[in-house]
Formats: sequence, C-alpha cells, structure tokens
Amino acid sequence: MRRVLVVAVFCAALWLSPGAFAAGWCGGNQETGADRADVVTGQQIHAVVAIPSDAADPFAIDAGRIADDVNSMLTWWQGQDPTRVPRFDQAAFAGGACLDIGFVRLSQTGAAYTAAGASGMFGTITNSLAAAGSRFKDYLVYYDGPSVQTDVCGVGGGTFNEGPGVAVVLLQGCPDVPSDAIATHELLHALGALPPGDPHPCPGDSGHPCDSATDVLYPFASGGPLSSLVLDFNHDDYYGHSGSWPDLQDSLWLHHVGVPEESLGVAFSGAGRITSDLPGVDCTASCSTQWDQGAVVTLAAAPAGTDRFVRWTGACSGKGPCALTLKAAATATAVFGPLRVPLQLSVTGKGKITCGGACGRTIPGGNPVTLRAVPAKGFRFVRWSGACAGTKPTCRPVTDFALSVHAAFRRR
Repeated sequence: MRRVLVVAVFCAALWLSPGAFAAGWCGGNQETGADRADVVTGQQIHAVVAIPSDAADPFAIDAGRIADDVNSMLTWWQGQDPTRVPRFDQAAFAGGACLDIGFVRLSQTGAAYTAAGASGMFGTITNSLAAAGSRFKDYLVYYDGPSVQTDVCGVGGGTFNEGPGVAVVLLQGCPDVPSDAIATHELLHALGALPPGDPHPCPGDSGHPCDSATDVLYPFASGGPLSSLVLDFNHDDYYGHSGSWPDLQDSLWLHHVGVPEESLGVAFSGAGRITSDLPGVDCTASCSTQWDQGAVVTLAAAPAGTDRFVRWTGACSGKGPCALTLKAAATATAVFGPLRVPLQLSVTGKGKITCGGACGRTIPGGNPVTLRAVPAKGFRFVRWSGACAGTKPTCRPVTDFALSVHAAFRRR
C-alpha cells in the first residue's frame, strides 16, 4: 500500500539509566563510502555513520556502537517476536561476515544542520543516500554532529514495503538515552510505522501510538532501556495485529526465523555477469546464494565486451529477464555467444548457396540470415544438412554460434 512519507521524531524525557555500548564491529578501521558486496540476500538494512563536513572522523568508535546496538536490537526483537528479525546488510571481512557499515561526510557544517532542524537535516541525509542508494535497502544512520533540535533523539521515515526508508539516530541529541532504543524506534518509522488505519495514534501526531508509554514507538523516551519496552503494545497498531491496514510483521525487510531457505544457483555458458534486482546475486562465474523461501527474485544477464546474451536455460527460458519465485531450489544458466560467428557454406553436386543480407566468413551473431539453395542447369536441390535441414530451398538458420551449412544437388 502506498502512502505519503511520514517523518517522525523521537523526543527525550527521563530515562532510568543510559545505554552501554562497546566497540564490537569486526571491520575495525575499514572506512568506506561504498556499499560493500552483499552477503545477505533480499531487502535489507544498511548501516551508515554520517558526520557534518567540519567534524572530526569518529568512524571507528561509532561503527562499534552501531554493531553493538544492532546486536542488542536483534536480541530484543526476537524476544518480542520469535518468528521475525530485521534483515541487516552484511559484508565479508578478514574475520568473517558481519554488519556492513558505511561512512558519509555530509556537505554542510554542523551549525548548518542545527539551523535546519531535525527535519531539514533528515532531508539532506535522505537525499544524499538516495543519490547512490537502492530501493531495496533501508538505511540506519548514526549522525555524529551537534544536536540539531532540543530534546530530539532521532528522526525517521519510510513507506511500508517500499524503499529506501531512512532512520537517523542523533548521537549528540540525547546522550542519556540508550541509542539501541532510539535506533529501534526510528527503524520502525523507516519500515512504515505508523501505517494508516491504526486505532491509537497520538492526538495531532499520526506517526506514533499513544496507548502505552512502554511501546517502543511511543513519542517520548520515558520507558527505560530497550529491554523494558515492547513491540506494539497489545499488538493492535502496527505489528502483529489482526486489522486490515499494513502490518510491519509482514515487511519484506524482515527475515523469517526458522523458515527454510532455498538455494538459487546461477551458471554460465560463455562470459558475462548475472545480477539480481534484490541484493544478493552479482556473479561473473557460477555461484550459489540462499534466500528466504518464497522470495521473488529477477535475474538480469549482461555479456562481456566481446559477447552477447543469447538466452536462459534451466529454471528460466527465453531472452528476457529471469523472474523466479523461490518455492524450491533453482538454478538458472545464462548462455552468452560471440558478437560475430563463423559461417561456412558448402555444396555437393552443382549449385550454390546465396545469402540474403551481408554474408561473409563471419556474420553478426543472432542476426537473421536467409540462405537459398540455387541449383546449376541440369541439377536439382535435394536437401540441407548442418545448421539447415529439410528439402525446401530456403533456410533461415539460428545464428547464435558458429554454423556450417551444406546443400546437396543432384542431376535431374
């Protein structure tokens, strides 16, 4: 269901205790603005450290904090719902796969973002991510710059089952509020909360429920650490409800815990590259990936510079995109052929083969060509062999690969 983007802020009140964190990221000091190659498949959440243009670089510390908060969030979330957890972007590092965290130095100073306020800063970050981001990713951003608005801990917005949604944690906005709770609150906004139709929106604030201060999406941080909060109090607003409005429990950005995964293999005949619309497949040699059962994936094949895409075989056929619903393991093979293919013509008896179009020792691969068997005087055409068949004098062979065509003539 489409709806207008809701931008919601998370405000601070009195907390019982500040959140603790540790530098627990396996990537160390490997700072990059690029989104590393995906290890996880499907719609996913990419983490980012963002700072103003004039700030010192805190990446190593903040990356550790994000990693620790994400671990805390996932533990808490599965305690609330044993069947689902957010699917976070991961990358391969020397020590193994772990959370992929990017770095963005924004174009404006901290003072400029403070003057713009939370919504203005959110718009700038969203535009920055949208320029190089993916509609199949949501973004969890830790902004480490001066407080942009009094007592505002974070800001987030998104549309149910559409990306990119963005959740921003303002690290210097509420230093006494556990950042894992802020991150969880804002991520729910990035996933599309509150959806239209929920029964308990706050008066004058349709982005937050007001039926309990213990709800993690309550507009004021007054309920204690993340472990003391609940995911949709009474499950009647945005998560696990029985109503007709969108339910974030069904979000494509959540991994189904305990549901079997299905293998998607891609293979090659010739040289090229296979990618998927969802994050997960980007291969130039045969590879295999694991997907949540029921995932809907579309593969595209691009040839190397000297080749052309011919067709799919295996789980897909034809020359168009390969669309799959992974109810079982599947393997699709992309067949590539050369841009030009050799053409060899020969005859027995007396006659010739004429070629409609530009024919030589090679012809453009895949282009249609019409061959005609023309007998000499006193001879008749008998049959084709090789890439042509039959007894009709006209042949239109498949030209995807090298072809040899023979025409047989006999005396009348």
